[in-house]
Amino acid sequence: MNPAPTSNPSLSARFVLGQSWPIMLANAAAPIVGLVDTLVVGRLVGTTALAGIGLGAVIYGVVYWGFGFLRMSTAGLAAQDDGAGDVAAVQGHILRAVPLGILIGLLVFALQLPLLAGAFNIFTASPDLEAEAATYIRARLWGLPATLGTIALMGWFVGISRSGLALRLQIVLNLVNIVLSPLFVIGFGAGLYGVGLASAVAEWAGFAVGLVLMRWEFARRGGLQPGVLTRDNLLRADQLRRLGIANSNIFIRTMALTLGFNFFGNAAASEGELFMASNHIHMQLVTMAALVLDAFAHTAEAVTGAAYGAKDRKRFDRAVSLTTRFSAGFALLIGALIWLGGPWLVDLLSADEAVRATARAYMPFAALAPVVGFAAYQIDGIFIGTTRTAEMRNAGLMAVALYIGAHYLLYPMMGPAGIWTAFLFYYAVRALTLAIYYPRITRHLDANTA
Repeated sequence: MNPAPTSNPSLSARFVLGQSWPIMLANAAAPIVGLVDTLVVGRLVGTTALAGIGLGAVIYGVVYWGFGFLRMSTAGLAAQDDGAGDVAAVQGHILRAVPLGILIGLLVFALQLPLLAGAFNIFTASPDLEAEAATYIRARLWGLPATLGTIALMGWFVGISRSGLALRLQIVLNLVNIVLSPLFVIGFGAGLYGVGLASAVAEWAGFAVGLVLMRWEFARRGGLQPGVLTRDNLLRADQLRRLGIANSNIFIRTMALTLGFNFFGNAAASEGELFMASNHIHMQLVTMAALVLDAFAHTAEAVTGAAYGAKDRKRFDRAVSLTTRFSAGFALLIGALIWLGGPWLVDLLSADEAVRATARAYMPFAALAPVVGFAAYQIDGIFIGTTRTAEMRNAGLMAVALYIGAHYLLYPMMGPAGIWTAFLFYYAVRALTLAIYYPRITRHLDANTA
C-alpha cells in the first residue's frame, strides 16, 4: 500500500468548511454527557443529588480542562510534521501522547482522596452536598485515563485534518452514555454513583473506538512506520522535551484562562441572584457561540501548522486568511442572532419577569461577545498550530492581569455593565497580547522557506 498524501490538499474555502463542520458537531456533542447526567439525576434521583452533580461537574471540569494541553500540543506537533511529510513523526506524537494521558489519569485516580479534600476547601458547600459531589466524582474518575487519552486522540485527528474521525468518536461516546445512564439508575438502582459510572464506561468506549480509528488512519497512510514503536523512538529526548515544553506552557496558559473565566463568574455572583440568573442565560449563548467559532480555530491549528511544518509562507498566509474570514463571518452572524433572538430565548428559559428584564438589558453585551472574541479563538489556533507555546503562556498571563485590572477600574464607575465591559476587554486583550508575537512566526517562515 502506498502512503496516502499527508497534509497538502488544495487549500480552499470548501476544504476549510469541510474540516470545520465536523468539529462544530463534535464540540456541540461534547457537553451532552453532562447534560444527560443532569437530566437523569434531576428526574430520577433528587434535588440534593442534582446540586451535587453540579458541584461535581465543576470540580471534574477543572481536571478535564486543566489537562487540555494534551489535545492542543498533539494537534500542533502532528500538524507540523504532517505538513513536512514525516509520517513516522506524526505517528510518534500520538503514541507518546496517549500513554501520557493514561498515566496522568491513573495518577489523579490514585491521589483522589487528597485531591478531593483540597477541592472541597476551595469549592465549599454543605456536608451533604459535598458527599453527593464526591460520589459523582469518584465514579467519573474511573474513566479519567480514557478521557485524557481521548483528548489526545481528538487533537491528533484535528491536527492531521481528519476532523470527521473526531466526530465519530464523540458520537459513539454519547450514544453509550445515553443508553447506560438511565440503565444504571433505573435498572441497577445505582443512583448518583451509577450516573457517574455510566459516563466513565462511555469514556472508555469512546477511547476504544478512537484507538481503532487511529489504527485505520495508520493503515490509510501506509501502515505503522518502521522503528516508530521502538523504545528508543518513543523515548527520544528531543521529542519528549518538545512535548514537555509545549504541555507545560499550555497548562500555565490554560490555568490563566480558567482564572479569568472564574473571576468573571465570581464578579457576576457578587451582584446577587437576579444578575447571576440572567448571566447564566447569557453564558449559555456565549458558550454555544464559542463552540462554533472554536471549529475554525481548530481548523486553523491543522492548516497553519501543516504550512508551518512544510515551511510554506504562501500557504500559511492563505490558511490564516481563509480560516479567519470564516470565523469573522460566523461571529457577525452569531452576534446578530443573539441580538435578535436573545430576548425570545430569555422568555423561553425563564418565567420570572425580573430575570427576563435583567437578561434583556444586558443582552447586547452577550451579542458582542462572539464579535469581539472570535479573534482570540482564531489567533489561539494559529499559535497552537505553530506550537509557539511560550508566547501563549506569556500572553495568557498578561491578558488575565490586564482583565482583572480593567474590572477594578470599570466596575466602580459602571456597576454591572462594568463587569461585562471588562469581560469583553478580556477577549480583546487575549487577541492583542498574542498579536504582538505574531511577527515572530512570519519571520521564522521567511527565514526557513524552502
